[in-house]
Amino acid sequence: MAKKSAPQPKKSDKQASISISDSTEKWLPWALAVVAFALYSTGFGNQMVGMDDHTATVDNPAVKDFLIFSGFNLGMYAPLTWIGYQIAYILGKDSANYYHIISAIVHAVNVVLVFRVFQKLDFNLSVSAIVALFFAIHPLNVEAVAWIAGFSTPLFSMFCLLAMNYYLRHTKDEKGGYGKNYWLALTMFLLACLAKSAAVTLPITLLVLDLWKKRSFSQKVLLEKVPFFLISLLFGVLTLYSRQHAGQLDQPADFNLLDRGLMVCHTILFYWKKLLAPTGLSIWYPFEKTNGAWSWDYLASPVILLGILFAAWRTRRAMPLLWIGILFYLSNIVLSLPWSTFGTFELRSDRYNYLAGLGIFVVLASLPDYLKEKRAAWSGAAWALILGLTFIWLVTSALRIRDWKDTTTLINKAITATGDNFGKAYLWRGMAYGKASDAQKAVKDFSMALQKNPELYQAYKFRGNVLGMLKNYEESVADLTKFLEHYPTEVPELYNRGLSYANLERNQEAIADFSRAIELDTTFARVYRARGNCYLKVGETEKEMRIWRNMRACRNRLGEHG
Repeated sequence: MAKKSAPQPKKSDKQASISISDSTEKWLPWALAVVAFALYSTGFGNQMVGMDDHTATVDNPAVKDFLIFSGFNLGMYAPLTWIGYQIAYILGKDSANYYHIISAIVHAVNVVLVFRVFQKLDFNLSVSAIVALFFAIHPLNVEAVAWIAGFSTPLFSMFCLLAMNYYLRHTKDEKGGYGKNYWLALTMFLLACLAKSAAVTLPITLLVLDLWKKRSFSQKVLLEKVPFFLISLLFGVLTLYSRQHAGQLDQPADFNLLDRGLMVCHTILFYWKKLLAPTGLSIWYPFEKTNGAWSWDYLASPVILLGILFAAWRTRRAMPLLWIGILFYLSNIVLSLPWSTFGTFELRSDRYNYLAGLGIFVVLASLPDYLKEKRAAWSGAAWALILGLTFIWLVTSALRIRDWKDTTTLINKAITATGDNFGKAYLWRGMAYGKASDAQKAVKDFSMALQKNPELYQAYKFRGNVLGMLKNYEESVADLTKFLEHYPTEVPELYNRGLSYANLERNQEAIADFSRAIELDTTFARVYRARGNCYLKVGETEKEMRIWRNMRACRNRLGEHG
């Protein structure tokens, strides 16, 4: 008896299937982008926080004075980021809403770009969608998107993802040489560097993408990276200069070479743990020794990390995605590891995982397909894991966004999670209390900051200013004097100390401070009046009259009348 052959699908059925798949590929990434935007819209009412938000935006000359391509800010040269801030500044001045909206829009666009990258890496629809979803909602990405001063991270990542997309198009056209997709990738990379210098690691990531696409490392493949590495070198040198200009390379060498090795290994494992189980999140994760010695987990971290890397390399043929995913992660975070101090203090932060985390997400997203092929009975458990992680991460991110609603909430959460960051937590919270006119709490926090770290000279400045407003003039003079010993050209503090001297009837010392302030800034009108009053008190009427005339002339130069 002849066997009946299975019915073959009609050609129209195949075409319908392809049409549905194509349609899904078009709308699905945008649906995921909407999820990301909706998630972060819950934080549109968040305020600017005390950690660099004002310095990066409304107090940044590049933003408020439209000096986009000149100077540095916070030790960085990031003109494209400043343009983004400038758009928000034009729309709402110091209102935080527009800054949050623009950041959420860029993050939503990045979700679409992530989906497209993994489609071009030949992953199926479900894997690409899961990676994009994890990227959209992961709690470690909240810092980069919800923190106004962190906007440079999603922005430079957008241009990096565009560069990856164009580069992957370029790799499909091996016969075309250096076609338009190559030059578009190079242009996007240049724009990424102009948004944030952290983009300089992209050429290493492109080599990982070559490995992913199984391209042979021929002379042509290596030569096409040369312009990318030259741009990286240029912006690397520029970053070192800008950091030096901000005094961020003059930090004391608190850690030796062995310490650095332990810190780097521990940080990688620390981040992987946070990516998988994002609990105890904070805006800082300091490196702390116990009685001058590292704890066991630091000492064990090189062995554990090398063991993981060796196992991934040995199984690279059986499980190639694990090895390549780890390489993708490392290529994107290598310069953010604690090789040296490039800021005002040693730092580990969630936002450094923004792009790097994709290397871990793709391994997780591929588990169901991998297990379906190797051990089909476990495939359902893998899908349950992915659904569980999605729910937990979504809820955690929603709660984390609420932590960024204001400085005091954020600092309180951080102190509870990871301590006071060597006194800086109290400094920033004291600044927030000062802005809220809660002088007593501000003074208490500034005092706590100095108790924890006597070298936080900014705390002397803020406490001295607040004490002056509280009419504690002797203490105000003492604090401002300590601050001015280290920052002698700060005009507002010279003026404020002069006012405290004047209120103590120490008029000659007040005159000296006012005169120095005028030398540094001849347009500071109020200081002329203050010095004139002091001259009156010491009986120098003629000088006082000359000062008043100078002050009136200064007002006229500034366009003030009456």
